[in-house]
Amino acid sequence: MVMRTGFICGCGHSGTTLIATILAAHPDVYLPFQETNVFFKWTPLAMFRYWKLKRAARGAGKTLLLEKTPRHIRRVGRIRRLVPGARFVMPVRDGRDVVASLAKRLGDPREALDRWIGDNALVLAEQGQPDVLIYRYEDLVEDPAKIVERICGFLNLPFSPDLLDYHRKPQQWFKPAEVELETQHTALRNQQVNQPIYDGRGRWKTDLGQQELAELTEGRGKPLMQAFGYL
Repeated sequence: MVMRTGFICGCGHSGTTLIATILAAHPDVYLPFQETNVFFKWTPLAMFRYWKLKRAARGAGKTLLLEKTPRHIRRVGRIRRLVPGARFVMPVRDGRDVVASLAKRLGDPREALDRWIGDNALVLAEQGQPDVLIYRYEDLVEDPAKIVERICGFLNLPFSPDLLDYHRKPQQWFKPAEVELETQHTALRNQQVNQPIYDGRGRWKTDLGQQELAELTEGRGKPLMQAFGYL
């Protein structure tokens, strides 16, 4: 059985967990419900842990190992070298909504802004690569069947509309056995991803600070916002 590998990465709070949860409902997909950060490890350790994931996928009778760690956007080149043939799915989302959401989690709007700009600059640099699919979270919300079918095609998976019923079989990210205490953030994320696709567009209108808004629409975030069609 040929084992293929896909990676979901990009800026956190851009819909990476949502698309991972949807695709995990596919009968051919094996997805560990945790962010492994495996390719931030020392190379022998990274490859050992990657091999363990492949072994688990084979043991489950799956043909695609799918891994979701948003920060792997910073290790795409390394993954290409170590995992020939890997494919990358990269969601992007309106920087205003992402920064507003990240700022609540991090408690630092400046850090949230820097993360969105830094991570999405890396995504934009991958645009046009044959092993990369970039899509907008907003387009998934608007027409989920169309976007999920496109992603399935990119990953060489047969598409079924049943994937959009992913929430009927709840999954739990960062299970209690993996963390000492479930945080409020983790509990909220688990609740969110086990519901039908949630329309989180436009929350920035009440949640985003004026300084961050200006940076995204007039300052250093503007080129990225324009590149992804948000301005």
